[in-house]
Amino acid sequence: MNNSTRQIVFIDGVGGKRYMRGTFVRYFERRGYKVLCFDYKVSSQSFDEIQKKLSEFLSAVGSQGEYHAVGYSFGGVLLRSLSEQLEPHLRPRRAVLLASPLRAMRLARRLHNWKIYQILTGECGQFAADEERMSKVPMLNIPCAHIYGTWPWLGAFCFFFGFSLPHDGMVAADEAIPSSQAQAIPVPASHAFIPSNVHALRAMERCFATETSAAKHSCDKCLVVSSTH
Repeated sequence: MNNSTRQIVFIDGVGGKRYMRGTFVRYFERRGYKVLCFDYKVSSQSFDEIQKKLSEFLSAVGSQGEYHAVGYSFGGVLLRSLSEQLEPHLRPRRAVLLASPLRAMRLARRLHNWKIYQILTGECGQFAADEERMSKVPMLNIPCAHIYGTWPWLGAFCFFFGFSLPHDGMVAADEAIPSSQAQAIPVPASHAFIPSNVHALRAMERCFATETSAAKHSCDKCLVVSSTH
């Protein structure tokens, strides 16, 4: 691999578990990358506190050299929220928004008044349900791929909304795609297991391997992976 960027930051989602990203970490470490993971506690940390810690984390990684970033689920929202705040030389070279909502989530809006939801997701859960706040989070100004799941059999989404919309059990496809014209990558995976999905891993690897403007495909023009497997 002629890739010169050998660091990847994985920014976890609300309620993310280490075992969910274990395959991701091993996959890229076997390919010569150093994988660094950013965790946070939504039950005890505010959005601003988490954002500040992520900024410090990314700045520390960036000071050691170029890196790519993967924002999984709400981790992608956090990454986008720092789009203009990081110094240019400390920003990721390329990014993947993995099953990450770009607008207020239907499921979050349905559940945001539930006490158990508030306890488990904290301010970040309320943020994901707030159309105004979500609409103000900027898009990334670096090459970025959007990968989303289309395996609805696991998760709460179908309980409330059925199967009329393609979704991964938590995030609807149209919540994870910038526009109908955008190049995005669907994979046959549920929300919880998309970080370990082989199709998602291969798509991310292709995007990260694209290092120059002369390459055949840029990260935001990755080939669409079939979701019918």
